[in-house]
Amino acid sequence: MTRTHAFSGALTGAALLVLSPALTACGGSSEDYVQEKTVERIATEQLTNAIGVIPENLDCPGDLEGKVGTEMTCVLTSEGEKYDAIITVDDVDGGRVHFQIDVPPNATE
Repeated sequence: MTRTHAFSGALTGAALLVLSPALTACGGSSEDYVQEKTVERIATEQLTNAIGVIPENLDCPGDLEGKVGTEMTCVLTSEGEKYDAIITVDDVDGGRVHFQIDVPPNATE
């Protein structure tokens, strides 16, 4: 079994992988955000811990706004297959931004 199959199999078995890490936001209260590279690093670590497979890459389009309901779609690559990794802020508490990572089971390309 290749890593791609392990990765997609892990996602398919759960139908949807949902993780909820928390990060400290930068900026003032009305302009809180989490830097792009920090989101990518933490999300990659959480995905690796959850499924035991290290993604080749996770590329997000920019910083994550620290506002509940903010959503962005990153591209997760594993063994050449690309998957949407949807990041959604579900709570902001005392400068900490909590977000979910949803990875649908089907490759996008």
